[in-house]
Amino acid sequence: MGIIDKTLPSIILIFSALLAIFSLLLPVYAFIPNLIERSIHLGLAIPIIFLAGKQTQRRWRFCLNLLLALSGVFLCIYIIVDFEGVLNQFGIVKNRFQTLMGLAMVLIVLESARRTIKPVLPAITLLFLLYALYGHRIPGYFGHVKYDLSQVMGMLYLTTGGLWGQLTGISANIIAIFVFFGAFIGATGGGTGFTKIALRLAGRLKGGPGKMATVSSALFGTISGSASANVVVDGAFTIPLMKKLGFRPPFAAAVEAVASTGGQIMPPIMGAGAFIMAELTQTPYLKIALAATLPAIIYFFTVWMGIHFFAMRDGLRGLEAEEIPSWPETLRASSFFFLPLAVLIFLLLRHYTPQYAAFWAALSALPLAFFTLDWKFDRTFLTKIKGAVLEGASQVAMIASICVCAQIIIAILSLTGLGVKISTFIIDFSGGALLLTLILTMVTCVVLGMEVPTTAAYIMAAVVAGPVLIKLGIHPVAAHLFIFYFAILSAITPPVCGAVFIASGIAQTDWMQTARYSLRLSYAAFLLPFVFIYDHSLLLIQGSIFDTFLCLIRTTMAMTLLSAGFIGQFRRELNLSGRLIVLALGTLWIVNHWLWDLLGLLGTILIVRDRKWIYKN
Repeated sequence: MGIIDKTLPSIILIFSALLAIFSLLLPVYAFIPNLIERSIHLGLAIPIIFLAGKQTQRRWRFCLNLLLALSGVFLCIYIIVDFEGVLNQFGIVKNRFQTLMGLAMVLIVLESARRTIKPVLPAITLLFLLYALYGHRIPGYFGHVKYDLSQVMGMLYLTTGGLWGQLTGISANIIAIFVFFGAFIGATGGGTGFTKIALRLAGRLKGGPGKMATVSSALFGTISGSASANVVVDGAFTIPLMKKLGFRPPFAAAVEAVASTGGQIMPPIMGAGAFIMAELTQTPYLKIALAATLPAIIYFFTVWMGIHFFAMRDGLRGLEAEEIPSWPETLRASSFFFLPLAVLIFLLLRHYTPQYAAFWAALSALPLAFFTLDWKFDRTFLTKIKGAVLEGASQVAMIASICVCAQIIIAILSLTGLGVKISTFIIDFSGGALLLTLILTMVTCVVLGMEVPTTAAYIMAAVVAGPVLIKLGIHPVAAHLFIFYFAILSAITPPVCGAVFIASGIAQTDWMQTARYSLRLSYAAFLLPFVFIYDHSLLLIQGSIFDTFLCLIRTTMAMTLLSAGFIGQFRRELNLSGRLIVLALGTLWIVNHWLWDLLGLLGTILIVRDRKWIYKN
């Protein structure tokens, strides 16, 4: 295995570099047939998945990985070379060999997803495949016409509605270039810039390290869109600092987990699901990002206030003046983050496509690799670029496997008509009641998100529940943001909560205690999607500026009071009756009606006047 250990890193680097070059140039040379671009994308991702993992000393295992990698590349090349012939087949296989090729491609995709994420998504995909093949035996409503193996494999392997469908195209066209853009910023030191800005803005406040983690995670979320990556990068600094200044380890981990989870809804680069949302709703990505802006700000405000109330209760202090970086130092470091981000936002506002804007933003980030954070020449610039390429390619390969797996599910939902049947069943079960439908959708998103990545959870829930919400009169952007929001919040919802697990590992504390603190910090945030469903003005898609302003005031008051009630701290520590009163007032502020708002205002004035009977002695 010695020669393999020496040559394998070079092979992985070559495939990673090819994937980076292809992803970066695709927006410029976009006149490539869909079938070809998506086959190239997957053909470059598969070897990275199977060869980049830790190779054991067992020769048979390495040979298996190599066989899977080469087979995946061959099956993608077959589509590229004969793409016109494949399109003219219209999903009808010529012979048994093509059926076997399709089956092999599907199995390789499932195994690649199993290698990169939990086995749950591949298992769900396998169940859908079995449903396509044997669902004709199911009597009644959920049965369908008979499809044999050749028909299913022909549809999946030989059409743009199967493996090479819309989600695979989004992964290749949009998500990949944004992932590399984020990797380039991270490699040049942009992450350090986030931390220094956060330290400068929030470090000296009450509970400063926790609030600093909130600011830093929000900034990191503007380029990342991954809760796990946010926790790893940001938490490695913020969690030890919080523990050092007296934060309980589970609370420190919870702060980072909750703040990092919100990074996926922070524009301009949200989670991968946001790009998919733009395609599914046929809405410009800029409009999606604008719609998500106020809810994202309110989410982080809610977390900020939760930390503030905990800090008041536990007497948590901020950092000392000498621990805060100077403004010149902060501005120098933050320029590595703000310069490329400014290019991205400028081009988006000029109505260029997101991928074209990301192309120029990524190019603007590359020269920054030649400098240290003090703007001195850095001789290790090649190492930084190499690290960015490898890290970006690894993430792109993982996302590609998720998207192709989810694409199989969507293709089978369309082939069998199951998606329409489930949507109709939900409407019939809820009796057309919007609130019950929303609650069912919320539970579905959270449960799916516990076992599969956010993107996959959003896709599956959006395909089934999205049409239901839209049919009940909800704006498509609001409906999909509602689904996306709860798919994200699954990262901090027990019993399976990825962001909590990672943060607890860094803090070296019990994850169950971390999960409890996470929920107390975010209980109020769970109500936020219901607010913008009933009042679209918060998403800037309906209503006047005045309507948006009033909704923003109401929601801010509601989140503050609900956080205070759930944590048990307002001006001082609340007793039980005080907590119930504060929670009731927060609920009044949520409802969009002048009478409820008036009652909420009067009640808030009364408790702000420091009524002693709502506090503990």
